[in-house]
Amino acid sequence: MFSKNINKVRFSLLLMDEGEYYFDDYSAVYYPPSNCEEDSWQRRINGRILICSNSIFFEPDDIKLSIMKFPYREISGVGPWLNSQSSTPPSFLASKNSVFYIKSSQVVEMKENDKNHPYIFKQYNNIDFKFTLSYVKQEIVLELIKTFYEYSKKDKIEHDSLTKKMVEERENKIYFDVTQLVDMNERNIIELKCSKISPLAENPGSLLITNSRLYFQPMNNIEEHKLKNYSLESIIRVLKRRHSLREIGLELFFDDSSSLFLKFSHTPVRDQVHDLLVQHLCTNIVHTNEQANYLLKWQNGIISNYDYILYLNNLAGRTYNDLTQYPVFPWIIADYHSSYLDLTKPETFRDLTKPIGALNPNRLSTFKERYHQIPDDQPKFLYGTHYSTPAYVLYFLVRQFPEYMLRLQNGRFDSPNRMFHSIEETWNSVLNSTTDVKELIPEFYKPESIEDNGLFLLNSQNLDLGVRQDHNVINDIVLPPWANNNSKKFISKLHEALESEYVSQNLHHWIDLIFGYKQKGEEAVKADNLFYHLTYEGSVDIDSIIDPVQRASLEIQINEFGQTPKQIFTTPHPQQTLNLNDNFINNNSELQNSNGFDGFNNNSNSNNSDEIRFSGDIKNPLNNWGSLNYLKLNQNIKLHKDKVSALYLSNNSEVIYSVSLDGCLKIYSLKEKRQVRSLNLCNLALSSFQLSKDEKYIIIGSWDNNIYVYSVGNGSISYSITGHSDAVSCLKLHNNILVSGSWDSSVKVWKTQKASNGAISINKEPIADFVDSDTEIRSIDISPNGTICCSGSSDGVLYFYDLLSLQLVRRLHLYDDEVTCIKFTPDGSRIITCSIDGTVKLIGIEGSEIFSFKVSGEIHCLDSDGSTLIIGTSNGLCLWSLTTGTETKDSASPFLSQTYNDSIYSLNVSVSTLTNKPVLLTGIENGSISIFN
Repeated sequence: MFSKNINKVRFSLLLMDEGEYYFDDYSAVYYPPSNCEEDSWQRRINGRILICSNSIFFEPDDIKLSIMKFPYREISGVGPWLNSQSSTPPSFLASKNSVFYIKSSQVVEMKENDKNHPYIFKQYNNIDFKFTLSYVKQEIVLELIKTFYEYSKKDKIEHDSLTKKMVEERENKIYFDVTQLVDMNERNIIELKCSKISPLAENPGSLLITNSRLYFQPMNNIEEHKLKNYSLESIIRVLKRRHSLREIGLELFFDDSSSLFLKFSHTPVRDQVHDLLVQHLCTNIVHTNEQANYLLKWQNGIISNYDYILYLNNLAGRTYNDLTQYPVFPWIIADYHSSYLDLTKPETFRDLTKPIGALNPNRLSTFKERYHQIPDDQPKFLYGTHYSTPAYVLYFLVRQFPEYMLRLQNGRFDSPNRMFHSIEETWNSVLNSTTDVKELIPEFYKPESIEDNGLFLLNSQNLDLGVRQDHNVINDIVLPPWANNNSKKFISKLHEALESEYVSQNLHHWIDLIFGYKQKGEEAVKADNLFYHLTYEGSVDIDSIIDPVQRASLEIQINEFGQTPKQIFTTPHPQQTLNLNDNFINNNSELQNSNGFDGFNNNSNSNNSDEIRFSGDIKNPLNNWGSLNYLKLNQNIKLHKDKVSALYLSNNSEVIYSVSLDGCLKIYSLKEKRQVRSLNLCNLALSSFQLSKDEKYIIIGSWDNNIYVYSVGNGSISYSITGHSDAVSCLKLHNNILVSGSWDSSVKVWKTQKASNGAISINKEPIADFVDSDTEIRSIDISPNGTICCSGSSDGVLYFYDLLSLQLVRRLHLYDDEVTCIKFTPDGSRIITCSIDGTVKLIGIEGSEIFSFKVSGEIHCLDSDGSTLIIGTSNGLCLWSLTTGTETKDSASPFLSQTYNDSIYSLNVSVSTLTNKPVLLTGIENGSISIFN
């Protein structure tokens, strides 16, 4: 990712030439040229000398002074300084006996005052630049310098070959210091060579993977840490990537929203590491049926256009770590001159059915004329330039990341007349110029919650970017009138436009062009969407090219002219079926939280996710059940005549409360091993109940449309109310708020009252009556902080209600069948849902699907501590890990091997206050209750 240099030193890989390698650095003293040696001594500068493959750098400790670069091609001599011009060396130097010189005709100065200004190229008449080394023998350093100095006299191909050989030799000498392992009990799994890839930079090193961590050790000390380590548990995604059109890249995403891009020597090596991490070592990788699930969610308005485009970029191999494959976003707005931007007018928008190059019919005819002039024996193309290249990315980002532009432009900014200056001017260029068909980048659409939103439009670093021919100084970007000279408002308006109904209904056309079936081949020709053949995946096999000159030429073309994303869809992309705004409270960033395609920002350690957050902090800890695998069936009690619809264990683990479809409430004492209360409440079934915190009152829902309050102390009904016009199917109590669901399709929110004697009653009128569902409500739950209610209907729809504003905030069609159970995880960040057809889905609080799976049989109930999920089905019990997304299968577990004649209809897990161990209750279809501990 783009990142600021967080080291105390100013030197970075971006100061080197393309293809250059950084080898060693040494503490040194520089003696500026002077006619007087004593003066040179007095003006000496402490710092460090850095040995690279194309040049030597000297970085002063004083940041006010420039870093000096000595290209080998400008050096005419290097060696011990004997002061042949005078009789004897000065005593202060002779005593050191370690002075050496670099005779150079050019010195490049950079980073004065730690500012990213254009480099200064100073010419000299081959004068001597003298240095002394502080802690190393002169011979060691001079030998390395002279080696590269001799290489510099070779042609580029031979020079690069010799340098690569030295890199390989250096890598082979790197051995991991096992004393640096985080845990000395770690077991080494694999060790191999690779390179760390970042924008415009590559750093070779070694990769070590143990049973618990991943380590990267660069062959130099450019990194902040000599040995960088990552917990395997923190890895949430591992994706194969291309690098220079070769399948040799691997990108790892971590739970702190950072990422690591590694390049390997060959595809089989990359695949070996990928399979090792994904299949064996990384337990927290998010597993999803990605393409189908995300497409469905986008169609139904669960995922914003912004997030869906980010997801498609990720799926197509786009990454912020490689500028040739930077994420691509569309131009949306076509009006950059009005004072007011009207998003209700179609003419406000760009035509998303056409590529940028085809928006202007006159220009398109020029492209087509050239296309037909290309000989038939050569690959034809319409556009000789691409819509996404490193130069285009930095064209937009030069103000925020000038060091990258200086690296790309060999120490210079681009000509002021070609620089990004005005939004309208750039739009006019992509409409009319035959050399400009660039699309946009994600930074133009970042949600307001991201900290650096719009920063790339401002010259906040006060860079001297030059003066244009029209005498205008290049400074902040000139924004359209409707932005009121406010960069954040401009980005916010673009984001609003991206999420507009017009774009939502037409975005699939642009997806067809960039990621889909119109990307290449005959369909691309029909759609006027054909680019130069080398930009496409599979267009050339780099590894098969033996000629080093031809191979180098192709790699340069690929790196300079960009790459077309990997093709994802080979058939037309479906249109969005819902208006996005109907089902969105705000714009979320599911990808940033669940799938690792995170905040592409200027700090790889930050998390700028822009997710939906409801009022109230969620701080509920996990219940910490521990392992349930070895629970044993302790006893089985026959209490009811019909299905046990709900049951709870008292806080002291001595009493079981249960209700059944037989219409009875039962209270059973485990201590006395007998039934202590039984109440035949009504002639119809009891569907659910909630126990008050003090366990003195039980609120019961019944199929007779009523809600009852039962006093445990008095052994009688203390209060009742007609809750619905049909059966009460589910209840959930949180503090003084009771939520009920019914077969009449409604969800009602009630306030409970507590009298001075402790008696609980329910207000006669609900504070909210939601009738959003078309079918029966079957399940319900409230978030741990009491701000969100989620209900599930018999037609598979989830409804999210804000209990503070008492409004429907989202409708999510999750299943094709009845939603039998809903359960918030204890931290409130996720919701576990299931359907009668055996499907279980874990979704984020914003509605994003994290993963899903299917079990055999009908699902009737479930419970979870946030880490472990236990499910009751018509075929018995099953356990799933919410950490790995995998089923827990242990053939030795007596708990999992337990079988039942009847299906499990209800269950409850609690941690005993006596033993601090989990206790499981299951309600069986035949009316019995099983106790596991």
